[in-house]
Amino acid sequence: MAKQRELPAFREKRKILFGEKTSSEKMREAARQFMEAERYDEALEFCQRTEADDLARKIAARALEGGNSPLYMRAKRVLGEEIGGEEWAQLAANAERAGLFSAAYVAYVKAGREPEAARMRSLLPGAGAETELDGDAASAESPQADGVAADPG
Repeated sequence: MAKQRELPAFREKRKILFGEKTSSEKMREAARQFMEAERYDEALEFCQRTEADDLARKIAARALEGGNSPLYMRAKRVLGEEIGGEEWAQLAANAERAGLFSAAYVAYVKAGREPEAARMRSLLPGAGAETELDGDAASAESPQADGVAADPG
């Protein structure tokens, strides 16, 4: 893991990201530094602006392994790739194993696995008596599902 002091500070980061004279090598190096520091959203910002699909794939693999649905979705968006049903199912299972029930819920909904999604939803704080999914909530287009999957970046 990179030390915090090795990472570009706010102004330097902005200069690298938006500077007209920033080389792709410098952009890639910043992406690598942020990735090694486990600051994946920031790393993906740099990956998106240069040829760094290999780094974005590493981030996606880590997100899949850890069950981090929002990060996985963002990495796949940076790569310009759709997420398939089996990927969603694997992501959901990994999230459940990691105790990330909200992420597991979203991934199970996207995988079309309503019984598992309902089970995960029942484990969420404040689930109370409203643990069953109706047809609208099971849909990937549902505001309820999108609210849980809000991508921070």
